[in-house]
Amino acid sequence: MKTNKSILLSCVAAGLLGISSMAQAGLVLDTGALTMGVDDNGGLGFGGVGIALTGGPGDAITPGCLCEGWGAASDGTGSYTYGGATSGIASAMFSSTSLTDAVSTVILTSGLRIVHTYSSAAAGSLFGVNVQIFNDTAAAVTDVRYARTLDWDVPPGHFTDDFTTIYAGPGGAGAPGSKVLHTSFDPFDEPDPMVTRGSMADTNAIDQAGDLGAYFILGFGDLLAGESVSFDTYIGAAFSTASLLSAFTSVGIEAYSYTYDNDGTVTYGWGFANIGLPPIGETIPAPATLALFSLGLFGLSLRLRRRKTAQ
Repeated sequence: MKTNKSILLSCVAAGLLGISSMAQAGLVLDTGALTMGVDDNGGLGFGGVGIALTGGPGDAITPGCLCEGWGAASDGTGSYTYGGATSGIASAMFSSTSLTDAVSTVILTSGLRIVHTYSSAAAGSLFGVNVQIFNDTAAAVTDVRYARTLDWDVPPGHFTDDFTTIYAGPGGAGAPGSKVLHTSFDPFDEPDPMVTRGSMADTNAIDQAGDLGAYFILGFGDLLAGESVSFDTYIGAAFSTASLLSAFTSVGIEAYSYTYDNDGTVTYGWGFANIGLPPIGETIPAPATLALFSLGLFGLSLRLRRRKTAQ
């Protein structure tokens, strides 16, 4: 599912010339501010490019292992792509109409069809990826899941100076109404959605030091024959954590991970939207705050009642 340089150049030229969508082995997408290499199977790391911000210190995925990929599962069986290798994938097709708009369509041996649709977002600082999961079988499937894993190797230190954050809702993974089933700071394994990981599991944590990444498992329940589910992911970078989080807020991200190097100038991150959590821009009072607020209302009501009685 790789390609040689001449094929890549011809595909890029086709996009620049506005030629209609054509099948290809992958593409280095480019918003002008951000570049990202995408394989035909939807994994990152195509053409030696993971993800990089124009004017930044370099690529944030390719310096170390290509420990990145996604997986989908149904009926208790998972399929995935990880570091260019695949399991349970029957076919993959990639097409694009420009350097920012592309589609990866993957058919799993289980009968699920996974479609990743790429586009520019947040003024080019993010790539938006709409993910659709279709049940193309003739029967219902159970426990449909999607997983994504990503090992950040952020320059200039790549490993020891990296700091990673994971946020998966006010209560962490498993918050009521959320599609998030599991999170971990361990990116170093195939993203089989049926397999959880023990490293700092299901924990919201800020600025964890070390050679870390993020792993998310989302759950969507059962799908009848012909049914589908969809959600959105975003991946990108900015010259400060505040700017990246602002971009996340602008597109309605609900759960995310980001990483930066202590000696670097760029923060890289990815996140999910339309997964049943409040967008990060909304202020959700903590349970203790809600309790105090309710107690205050009760006290005010009692005071007004006494004043009315005294009159």
